[in-house]
Amino acid sequence: MRPSRLWTGIFLAPPLLLFGMVVAYPTADALRLSFTDANLLGGAANWVGWDNFIEAFGDKNVRHSIRITLIWTVAGAIIPPAAGLALAHLLQGASRFSVVMKSALFAPIAVSLVVAGQVWIWIYQPEGLANTILGGIGLEGWQQAWLANRSTALWAVFVAWSWQQIVLAMILYLAGLSAVPGELAEAARVDGGNRWQVFRKITFPMLAPVTTVVLSLVSINSLRNFDLVFAMTEGGPVRETETLPLLVFRVLLRELQQGEASAIALILFLITLLVIGMFTWWGRRHSGVL
Repeated sequence: MRPSRLWTGIFLAPPLLLFGMVVAYPTADALRLSFTDANLLGGAANWVGWDNFIEAFGDKNVRHSIRITLIWTVAGAIIPPAAGLALAHLLQGASRFSVVMKSALFAPIAVSLVVAGQVWIWIYQPEGLANTILGGIGLEGWQQAWLANRSTALWAVFVAWSWQQIVLAMILYLAGLSAVPGELAEAARVDGGNRWQVFRKITFPMLAPVTTVVLSLVSINSLRNFDLVFAMTEGGPVRETETLPLLVFRVLLRELQQGEASAIALILFLITLLVIGMFTWWGRRHSGVL
């Protein structure tokens, strides 16, 4: 064996071993358990084939969680990236205002989701900040218990989640904008292009790789969102905010059905692969790779 290959194998062995222990083996074992009736009470796990998946898609609670998760993911792929791009475009540069605003907006990234959840619970309380502001501007009729109302709970939690995701998108877009050659935009302006035309025809297409990363990260965070939702509502009221990760938690640790929980987790995994595949294809297509 050539020395270079030997050293390559030596350096790759630890991360590959760690990946196998932390990712590959648990994923393969979850796949196996999804075809059994395993539970956390012990006993032999009997092979049941596709029964767990058939029961999952036949369960209205599972279908409801899939619908909520997809709504959250679609909204998450639109609102935080768009708001993050707008903020990045606004704060691009090194002015004193820009530096101060960047420092202030970076703060949410440093806050854990559980702590952020407690802050937003206080904001959404009947006597909290949201209702106080509404009362102060004469919109008393809009005041309500935001997290206890089935029609507002999901979007109230989504707003709290978007608080951090917008900042994440903004940071990535700021890095992307700094790599866009200023000469191209200047040449377009000389040719008579206005700011919107320059952004649409030059800046945004050149941000396609960054947009792919932003969409992928935000979508992954949407699909695996557990901490914030659990901290704020635990899936309530009446399962109105019970996303697929919360459903897996309930089925596994409260109903103790390991096989059924593994099947639901596999459904979530396949949805994640589909979403990431779509964004990767879009990024390659618009960056000229395909």
